[in-house]
Amino acid sequence: MKNALMKPCLLFVSLLITSSAAFASWAEDFAELKNVPRNYEDAGSICEEIARLDMQREYPAPQYSVEVGIAYGDGTRTIGELDVVIFDNNTHKVLKVAEVKCWKDVRGGLKKAQEQRERFLRNIKSGKNLIFQSTSTHQNFDAERFRYIQDFFSIAQKGSESQGFDYEMAYTLREMHDYRFQMIRCQEQGRCARPE
Repeated sequence: MKNALMKPCLLFVSLLITSSAAFASWAEDFAELKNVPRNYEDAGSICEEIARLDMQREYPAPQYSVEVGIAYGDGTRTIGELDVVIFDNNTHKVLKVAEVKCWKDVRGGLKKAQEQRERFLRNIKSGKNLIFQSTSTHQNFDAERFRYIQDFFSIAQKGSESQGFDYEMAYTLREMHDYRFQMIRCQEQGRCARPE
């Protein structure tokens, strides 16, 4: 009888450990973000950075690398930006692209993410010579790496999966706003890296 009761308890503890490992605490996220010289004036910046950390945990180096903010254009203008890009370093191709939308109007954010995905696919299929460049480091990426992307998904704040998003982060929209201001204050105090 004692063994029969132990199995469900052990399963529960195992699930608890697994689920808590998937989501880091703000203290852990802050420790990683404080050395990233990101401009947090844009309200969505903190969401993109948290999404990047989550994806780096799911797609760890050295097999994968995760980049935030890759703009694409035709050489004369920027057409759009890919929020989170997951590269497979073995194939040298883009594995997945995520649009991040931490909006009060969750359904509106999802609609915008879907529109951005469609715009990107239209431009890739058009045969235009697109240029891909990091918005922070200005590193250029070979357009061929982006040509055959099959997997797009959407990311938003806690509670967004029930509204149609594919992946939700561990923090509410209110918490994201609070964390953004913490990062700005930390940069102002000289304790966190600031963009050049």
